[in-house]
Amino acid sequence: MTGQPPTGHPSAAALRSPALLRYLAGQLPSVTCSWAQVVALAWVVVQQDPHALGLVIMLQFLPTLVIGPWFGALADRYDRRRMLIIAESGLALVAAGYAIAAATGALTLPVIYLLAAAWGVINALDTPARRALVPMLVPADLAAAASALTGTAMLFGMTAGSALGGILVSTVGASATFAINAASFAADVVVLATIRTGPSPRVARAAGQVRAGLSYLWRAPLLRSTMITIALLATFGFTVQVSVPILVRVTFAGGPDLVGAAFTAGTAGSLAGMVAAAVRRAPGPPPLAPAAATLAGALLLTAVAPAVPVLLVGLAGAGFAWSVCIIAATATLQTADPAMTGRVMAIFAAVLLGGTAAGGPVAALLADLADPRAPFVVGSLAGVVGARLALAGGRLRRPA
Repeated sequence: MTGQPPTGHPSAAALRSPALLRYLAGQLPSVTCSWAQVVALAWVVVQQDPHALGLVIMLQFLPTLVIGPWFGALADRYDRRRMLIIAESGLALVAAGYAIAAATGALTLPVIYLLAAAWGVINALDTPARRALVPMLVPADLAAAASALTGTAMLFGMTAGSALGGILVSTVGASATFAINAASFAADVVVLATIRTGPSPRVARAAGQVRAGLSYLWRAPLLRSTMITIALLATFGFTVQVSVPILVRVTFAGGPDLVGAAFTAGTAGSLAGMVAAAVRRAPGPPPLAPAAATLAGALLLTAVAPAVPVLLVGLAGAGFAWSVCIIAATATLQTADPAMTGRVMAIFAAVLLGGTAAGGPVAALLADLADPRAPFVVGSLAGVVGARLALAGGRLRRPA
């Protein structure tokens, strides 16, 4: 993408890109409906067996840890837009599978496990392709602003989708919620087909490209410390997709409407954090250490919440802090060599979602063996350790 040097706030300048606007127009409804599906699936699982939710989350995110870096190498070799179209089409099919199984009464735990694993494999392709495509939609000096804007749109969709999911499951049921999500993915594919970008880097295929990405990351001290901090926080700090539905149902005796409200509080907080970062005028990404410390405090408040209003405030604070952590990490990692961006972001996705995959069963086990509040206590401790790691990493120089 080329053009005249942008003027004004970077976010406003990035929004002048027709490619970015089309991308956001497709992603916003898709993310909204995807998070409605998150609520629907969580409720279906906790009704059958609350502790199975950890395994479902693991199956959804473990493939990103295992094969995500390889898919990241593919994102550096092939056309990123076409890869994203293929991935979004696959996610539409999985959502349709959920809808059909729910409508016919066949959505048992084994079927859910199968569909969750399929979703995880396709999402492992979707994530690096999407994150590597975004910088191509705007001039190079607006890549960070475009990343913040797409993150804001995603969190807005997550917030709206969490509320929408609670409403849809309570009114039209889980099957219709899954079907609506499938339709939203199909619509996004149509939008993506209309976007025109410059050519993808098309790094030539060669042996050891994934290893080269890992080696590059390890040799860059700031990138390395950022990745380790996020790994800790993702695994033990922000396990809300498992810990929140269990806490709501077991401790607060809530239904799908309260599960939706709890997710909405967290994602609304995340949206507020993303907006705050998007309008931030200070140079460079927001600092990671204070965000991790704030996450620790919010999770502790959630853990000791005596009533639903306090619970929602704690989750909103946790969402705010988590989004700032992700923004800080993403902005830092996007300073990588452009030829390495796909692999670095794929490793980031592997760490982020792989941490979620590992943390989900841990949170479920803690809730089972101790108390549904226990995962939030452990998460608070992880936030404290993460803040110290990030503070040490912040003193390191950025890679050249």
